[in-house]
Amino acid sequence: MYTLFPVPKQMTYGTKTTCLNYKSLTVYTNCPLHIHYILKTLSIETLDVVTLGHTEGESFFIRFGSVLDAIPPEHDQGFILAIEEDSLHLCSQTEQGLFYGCLAYQQLARQANEDGSLLDVEIVDWPVLENRGLMLDISRGRVYTLDYLKQLVSKLAMLRINVLQLYIEHTFAFSFLEDVHQGADPITAEEIRQLDQWCKEHYIELQANLQSFGHCNRLLTTKGYRHLRESDLYWTLSPAVEETYTLLDRMYAEFLPNFSSSVLNIDSDETYDLGAGKSDAMVEREGKGEVYLAHLLRLRKLAAKQGKTLMVFGDVILHHPELLEQIPNDIVFLDWIYDPHDEYPTPRKFAASNRTFWVCPGTGAWNTLFPRQDGAVKNIQNLTVEGIRQGAEGMLLCDWGDHGSYTPPAFSLVAFAVAAEVSWSGKKIALEEQLGPLSQVLGEPALQALHLLLPHIHRLPAFWSKNRSQCVIALFDEPLTGRMLTSALPPDNLEALMPLPEGVAGVLDPESHHPMRPLFSISEESIEKLQIIAHKASALVPDLQDYLLCSQYRWLCDALSLVCTKLRLGRSIRTSMLSASADCDQFLDWENELRLLIGRYTQLQIDFIGWWMRVAKTSEIMIPLSYFAHIIERLDYLKGWLGAQRKAMETNHEVDWPMATYETAGYKSLPTY
Repeated sequence: MYTLFPVPKQMTYGTKTTCLNYKSLTVYTNCPLHIHYILKTLSIETLDVVTLGHTEGESFFIRFGSVLDAIPPEHDQGFILAIEEDSLHLCSQTEQGLFYGCLAYQQLARQANEDGSLLDVEIVDWPVLENRGLMLDISRGRVYTLDYLKQLVSKLAMLRINVLQLYIEHTFAFSFLEDVHQGADPITAEEIRQLDQWCKEHYIELQANLQSFGHCNRLLTTKGYRHLRESDLYWTLSPAVEETYTLLDRMYAEFLPNFSSSVLNIDSDETYDLGAGKSDAMVEREGKGEVYLAHLLRLRKLAAKQGKTLMVFGDVILHHPELLEQIPNDIVFLDWIYDPHDEYPTPRKFAASNRTFWVCPGTGAWNTLFPRQDGAVKNIQNLTVEGIRQGAEGMLLCDWGDHGSYTPPAFSLVAFAVAAEVSWSGKKIALEEQLGPLSQVLGEPALQALHLLLPHIHRLPAFWSKNRSQCVIALFDEPLTGRMLTSALPPDNLEALMPLPEGVAGVLDPESHHPMRPLFSISEESIEKLQIIAHKASALVPDLQDYLLCSQYRWLCDALSLVCTKLRLGRSIRTSMLSASADCDQFLDWENELRLLIGRYTQLQIDFIGWWMRVAKTSEIMIPLSYFAHIIERLDYLKGWLGAQRKAMETNHEVDWPMATYETAGYKSLPTY
């Protein structure tokens, strides 16, 4: 039996086999654009392709052998693929559906017997959701190269993702905003036009995305635009300043013509300070919800001038549900939530308002070394299925890159696939059942074992949090006074993906707006288990075929191993210092271990730069590189401080056993709020 990705709606087997190797073959088609997908799987000495004209109302087809009775599904993206008695018939109502059928056939061909034969089979398939999308963050550090984006689009097409957005705050090369995108290596208009064309060739709609309300920190902290801020948070564009709309009008006029899609996602989420500054009188007079709605309606008019309709995140409007009926039906709401829950109530709220909406789960691949895969799968599947149940018209998976986009991008592919599967099939299929077919589609069998093993990281006590992961905090944590060493141990009843136990309160970091789990120290038992995971994963990495893929997983294994070494060394030093039990030889051993550790961190940084430069522009690599600079400086300082304590011991001076003179300059770890 065959395994296909996504799992087909219908797959019926015959009792005979069909051989795909021919001395001569005549292939008939009225869609020559896709014929090469079929032909490159065949071994043929003499080939004749007969191209027939396509008449209106006729299905698109590719066939050879005897004519089979094959009627395609009514859905535009559906197809039927029939292989029987040395014949093949593939047809669809559209070229897009035929394209998906060709991709399904390629998966079958890769599973052919040694003699090139396939068991007779009929596959009928179509998507449950019309729109199956991905939003890539290119505003938090990593601006992908055009070459990488094209490679990714080809993979997304294989997964039958058909919508792509690039999340943009300041990383588009506006001709009149050079001060704003200076040093960001922004994506250009020409690159977007080329990507748009490439997407169309793969039946993916590249939709425009430009943050147009909150999340405008880079713009609002730039000289010449600071007066547009709502407040001194420098976060939200003020609707009380008319020049806000003059600027957005100009931005839309330059940005939007590069997209053939009619959709503009204005984002406009998390407007924390709306009404707390220049618009306070407006909000007092009209209400915060009304002021937000008025902003949307003004942007709707600006977008219409460029032939676009709006898409917007729905978090703010859900706080003012009474306004939903006043919103034009052509605005699409994005119902986003990235936490893993059993149930999601918000799709029902949008459905009750009779407004068009998509659901937006997340990959869990930000503020972490490896994605929070268990939570992401639960979030993606449960939110999407509930969205389908409530009439959502699409799913847009969000792959964020908070605080520098340092998580290797290859790791998100599994989340992309899970989202593609559930939005196509409408079913929650266990990840274990998806990884095999996915690994076949991507031509990387080792991915299956890696993505069954690595999620165990976040099953360790305290490692998982809904918006961050302790593994990356531990990598960059202060080596002697860091919270991974000095915080309380996690309670026994703390579980990943579950609410905090009774008596354990969430914490709010100074710059955060979302309460999160408190940080706990990492026990020796957890370190040992993490080391085993890293060791097992490193043994699987050489089985990866693609060099770029291999380099990213190897980097992860090295990073996890470094976490273990650093935590153990830091704990050893703290224990010995606080018990005044070290001698000169011990100090020398620590200094040597720190020298080697600095070397390993330096190599990890070099390798980080290596894979980054293969996928992204130089852009804001300085953000994650600053984290390496900080931890290397801290390790070097610790080495020098221990050397000073050794010299004190050697000269019969007082050793600072309580570590009172050890200075951190306020350093803790990298930001993860």
